Amino acid sequence: MKAQEYLLNHSREFLGFLKTRVPVYHLSNIFFRDVHYAVIDFLGAQDIKVRHTPAESLARLVLEKLEKEKILVKLDHQTWMVKHPEYQTPVRKSAPAAAPARPAGTAPPVQGAAGTQARPAGAAAAAGAPAASSGGLAS
Repeated sequence: MKAQEYLLNHSREFLGFLKTRVPVYHLSNIFFRDVHYAVIDFLGAQDIKVRHTPAESLARLVLEKLEKEKILVKLDHQTWMVKHPEYQTPVRKSAPAAAPARPAGTAPPVQGAAGTQARPAGAAAAAGAPAASSGGLAS
């Protein structure tokens, strides 16, 4: 069978193909149905047509092969764990924590002359402070 030979001879390539469809990394789980449908699509990309039921058998064969190669560990009848350091994700260094965000509607304080905080226009009257005179007489 052409499909079986191709799949078993390209099992590592198939695993790379599976990685584009589902998360496949060291100590992650993969499920039979994901492998089953990936077999159909992987072989279809090679112009090898395979129907639903035969693809199940092919999926079981490729899973058995990957088990024998110690890449997968069978957990139950439909779940395997990837146990291969080649698929380990790189360790990321975490970025320093960002400063907390300001509450909505607040602006940063504005510095006035001589380092004092200036009040926005209209804030002086609202605070009960006397209004600055314009230098002229009030009429």
